[in-house]
Amino acid sequence: MWSRFASMRTLVNMECMQGEQMRAWNVQDAVSEVRPGVFFVQGPASNWAIFTEAASPRFTLIDSGYPGDRELLLASMEHIGVKLADCAALLVTHGHSDHIGSAAFLAAQGIPVYAHELELANVRREVMEQITVKDLGLRALAPRVLAWAIHAIRAGGLSDVAVPSVQPLNESALVSLPGELSAVHTGGHTTGHTAYLDPKRGVLVCGDVLISGHAISPVRGPQLLPEPFHFAAATVFAAAAGLPWEDFTCLLPGHGPWLDLPEGLAAEGIRSGDYWPFGTPSGRG
Repeated sequence: MWSRFASMRTLVNMECMQGEQMRAWNVQDAVSEVRPGVFFVQGPASNWAIFTEAASPRFTLIDSGYPGDRELLLASMEHIGVKLADCAALLVTHGHSDHIGSAAFLAAQGIPVYAHELELANVRREVMEQITVKDLGLRALAPRVLAWAIHAIRAGGLSDVAVPSVQPLNESALVSLPGELSAVHTGGHTTGHTAYLDPKRGVLVCGDVLISGHAISPVRGPQLLPEPFHFAAATVFAAAAGLPWEDFTCLLPGHGPWLDLPEGLAAEGIRSGDYWPFGTPSGRG
């Protein structure tokens, strides 16, 4: 029994070292200025973005990682050269714990938190359109999935991340924020899942409707999360394919590295999430 446990532990450690999202984090490698004044931060397991404006200290933050990422979030701000007090707003792509982990903390500092009106119940934790241990079943024992689950728990994924003060998105608020962003409601991953477009700089923050990597995934590049991770899985591919591809060349996903896509992306370039243990054995990596 001990040898079997030791083997599993070795596999988990290997996956932690090999998985793109599970490596050691340092701010110099994590922060990229993908377009002038637009900063992408690749967290240990989920990402956030910072949009600044010229001749002003103000900035807009999109998503905030896990609760355990708070010091990393603050370190990324310091590295970029912005101050928490100058955060004009936090925009939420969706109300999962790996994206709103510091939202309540930011709200307590007086920073407004916005989400799509259909996502407010998720952010307030009145509903939970989020994968559970029951949804994973025995797949939780697969090495990559187990490594991710352990990290998620240690990063505060099961803690209370509710933001009672979250406000519904409105056009007047958006246009006043750095980035002059527009909201693109996608649904699929959650009911109110929303992407954010900066049309002037050609950048789209797409949350989890489309990702480029994940600790559970054996592949890299544009892809969908496996079906159990989505609230309305049948609609996610159409949501990803229907993003406003003609309006951006830079994609900032909720998981995995940012993507420079000067030629856009054909629908057939989006991988499904049916790899092992979520799909057929042929998808095993």
